[in-house]
Amino acid sequence: MPHTALYRKKRPQKLGEIVGQPHIVRALKNQLISGQVSHAYLFCGTRGTGKTTAARIMARAVNCLNMADGEPCNICEACQNILNERSLDVAEIDAASNNGVENIRDLREEVKFSPTQCRYRVYVIDEVHMLSTSAFNALLKTLEEPPPHVIFILATTDPQKIPDTILSRCQRYDFRRISAADVVTTLKRYLDAEAIKYEEAALDYIAYHSDGAMRDALSLLDQCISLGTGEGLMCDRVLEVLGAVDRAKLFQLTDALFAKDSRAVMQVISQAMDDGRDVAQFAADLVRHFRDVLVASLTDRVEELDISVEIAGRLKEQGSRVSGQELMEYIYEFSDLLREMRFVPHMRTAFEVCALKICVPRVQLAQVAGNAIAQVAVAMPSSGTLAVAAPPQLMANDSAGQEPSSAPDASPIEAAPSEIIPGTLDAIAASWHSIAAGLPMPLRSWCNHAGARVLDGVLQIICNNDASLQLIKKQQTNIREAIAEKFNLSTPPNLAFVVDEAYNDKPKNLSKAAAFANPAPPPAAAPASAPPPEMPPLDWQETAETAPPATDDWAAFGQPMMDDEAW
Repeated sequence: MPHTALYRKKRPQKLGEIVGQPHIVRALKNQLISGQVSHAYLFCGTRGTGKTTAARIMARAVNCLNMADGEPCNICEACQNILNERSLDVAEIDAASNNGVENIRDLREEVKFSPTQCRYRVYVIDEVHMLSTSAFNALLKTLEEPPPHVIFILATTDPQKIPDTILSRCQRYDFRRISAADVVTTLKRYLDAEAIKYEEAALDYIAYHSDGAMRDALSLLDQCISLGTGEGLMCDRVLEVLGAVDRAKLFQLTDALFAKDSRAVMQVISQAMDDGRDVAQFAADLVRHFRDVLVASLTDRVEELDISVEIAGRLKEQGSRVSGQELMEYIYEFSDLLREMRFVPHMRTAFEVCALKICVPRVQLAQVAGNAIAQVAVAMPSSGTLAVAAPPQLMANDSAGQEPSSAPDASPIEAAPSEIIPGTLDAIAASWHSIAAGLPMPLRSWCNHAGARVLDGVLQIICNNDASLQLIKKQQTNIREAIAEKFNLSTPPNLAFVVDEAYNDKPKNLSKAAAFANPAPPPAAAPASAPPPEMPPLDWQETAETAPPATDDWAAFGQPMMDDEAW
């Protein structure tokens, strides 16, 4: 006998067997019992949550000859014909392949005929959002006022694509994602019925990776059972099928990242790769683990995490050792890595580099701010007005005419917790475009077309129009954090945002940036005591004696001036 997939074999045959949708089951049963069945239903939800199953059960229930408590008997002639797909009055249409207006016109002609065997003609249109605009318009009038013997049941995973005119004519039911606890309970019931041994951890992993879809969970379970050799459903078999990483390694890697222990980070990654785990799946599991740690640190309700009490306790303990801001930075870093993994030639190297970036200690202020200030001082012209305070070591060595000292006992400059070292704002303004280069897109592009200057002790961000100013101003928290990280400041500087239409493009080099941030003063006015230049009298006429001598302008180019004939 050919093998039947587990999700088809275990498909619910009654409304009460549908998992995780009690609100929908109760509403449909009440309508069937009272006889107040609507002419059009819309079932929405993610994949594998029971939309098509509920539609098929409804088609049998409205035509069942022995319906009891809102459930079809599945024994009578009408139910058997529908179950065996022999009924001419129940049609299941795939809108993905029958999405043209001609198909809807044919359907519109069919609904005029009375049912041949059953009480109602039921049309189940799956993935209805795939219909074209003209097909929706053709269906509109029929859906609004169908014949009394016709019922439409529409199913979709993307209700946003359905026109409002269709939505307003249907009773809408939203199918929820199935919780991990419900998935595990259902899988246990199926395994007990099949007399298959299993491990609790294996079922937890299947439920975790099914992402709320019962069909996905049954497909994974079927695949894992076929991989076993009689010992039952084992956790290592599930990990081998999924390419996933054991949750213990996720905890180990997270602890190593929190401790900034690069050696331990490399060991955990190496062990996972040696076990044959998929790099992209490892990164995805790690992002989800960071999310669980973040949520566990913010809530005391275990049911919101959709995990067991034991794992929730470990997540809460791990979240107590790091701030939420740092966890969100980890999520951003590895989420960017997942997007870039499609284009990198070696995914393992990219994953290791991303993890090691978190472990690298931050550079001291003397190594960043000191070098930036020194570059600004060199790039500024002698007539500039930028008052740059160089690091004490540089000033002392420069006065002695020697190279900067590299003595190991030289103490770095430490920034005060609540104040900024004089000259740092000028260095920030001069290094504005290098700061912008480290920002994420599209903020990087916006800041590259802006500038920075220091005015009255305030760091101003200059934009060339109000629209750019509003976009950058909304992201000022990220800009201040980038400045604090680059210059190792405990308190980032406050920012002011101004519009200057004259600033249309970024400076091309550091000297231009410094010149724009601190423009040179206007030329000094002539002293009041200086005599005014002598002016010629009003009746003065130019003569040969007073005219200035004629000069040969072409001599500058090496050619004498020629007369007209020579020309």
